[in-house]
Amino acid sequence: MKRFFVTSIEDPPVLRGEEHKHLSVVLRAKPGDEVTLCTGDGFDYLCRIESIGRNETRLSLCGKEKNACDPLIRCTLYMSLMKGDKNDWVVQKATELGVSEIVPVITRYVQGHDRVCKIDRLQRIAVEAAKQCGRSMPPAVRPAVPFMQILPELSAFDVTVFPYEKAESPSLRAFLRQWENTSVHSAAVLIGSEGGFADEEAAALTQIGITPVTLGKRILRAETANIAVLSIVAYALEQSV
Repeated sequence: MKRFFVTSIEDPPVLRGEEHKHLSVVLRAKPGDEVTLCTGDGFDYLCRIESIGRNETRLSLCGKEKNACDPLIRCTLYMSLMKGDKNDWVVQKATELGVSEIVPVITRYVQGHDRVCKIDRLQRIAVEAAKQCGRSMPPAVRPAVPFMQILPELSAFDVTVFPYEKAESPSLRAFLRQWENTSVHSAAVLIGSEGGFADEEAAALTQIGITPVTLGKRILRAETANIAVLSIVAYALEQSV
C-alpha cells in the first residue's frame, strides 16, 4: 500500500500538492485504491480513494493502526560531508536503518568543493526512503554546520558513538556492552569524512567526555563506516528498549 506524508488528517482526508500529483500522475491511481497516510504521530491511517480531481485527491478513512516500523530510539547521525553522490546514498540507507535526524558536518578534511550540500535534495531522498521502508515519518535533514557547532548538542544524548581510526580501545562492541539491560532513549553517531577526523577534532570530543572507539584494523570508506556503525548501534541499543 502506497504511503503519503501529510501534516494532519482532515475530515474527510485530502491529498494536495506534490503528494496529490505523485498519486494521480505518477502512480495513476484510481478511485477505490487504498493508500496509507502518515502524519509523523506514530500511526498509519488507512484510506480509500473516493475521487481524484485536478488539484486534490479526496479519501475516506478506513482505519488507524500503530506503525510497526518506526525506530525504538532517537538516533542522530552526524555525517561529515563526502564527495559526489555518497551523501545521497548514506542518507537513503540511514533512513532505512531508522535514524531520526541527519546533520551534515563540515570537518577539517572535507574538501572545499564538497562543502556545498543540497539539503532539499537530501530531504527528498529521506522522504522516499521512509516511504519505501514503511516508516511513519522521515528523518529531518538539517543544514550543514561546522564541526565545532555540534559539540554543545552532544550532552543531550544518552550515548554518543565516536569511531576514530587512531583509537586502540575500546572496541565498538565493548563500548556498547555498557548499555546492555539499560534503557537507552537517544544516541548520536559521529562519522568522519574520507580523511577522517583531525587530531584537534578528536581532542575536542574527548575533552567533553566522549570516548573514541575502534572499528578494528581495517580502515573503512566513509560511506561504509556510516552504515556499518549505524547498523551495529541500532541492533545493540534497540535490544535494551
